[in-house]
Amino acid sequence: MRKLIVPVAALAATLVVAPSASAAATKVCSGGPLMGGSTKVVEVSAGQKIDITVHNHDYRGMLVQIIEDVFDKGLWSGAIAPGKEHTVSHGVLGDPPVYHKIRFEVTSNLSNNYTYAIKSDRCY
Repeated sequence: MRKLIVPVAALAATLVVAPSASAAATKVCSGGPLMGGSTKVVEVSAGQKIDITVHNHDYRGMLVQIIEDVFDKGLWSGAIAPGKEHTVSHGVLGDPPVYHKIRFEVTSNLSNNYTYAIKSDRCY
């Protein structure tokens, strides 16, 4: 009877290199620039849960409101420090594809150096 001996280092290396299932399943459904001092409405068909990330690429702070526009529900409002980002998760019940309408109200008007990304497990 033969015994299978697997070196511990080889096993550990495969576990470290193997991607996690949740990271591989997330896709960017929509993304782009946000203009300072303006409102942008983004419509996307995605899975039930979406992650909304806003990034401030500027060297000054950024004030923004993230609103779910279908039911006019505020998801987050606040400031984002220079070089930082903030992520908000939002989920609804329903069979995919789910219609999401997100409104970004950027009150900082000193720069246009802001971006957003909407991620989900499914994009349609």
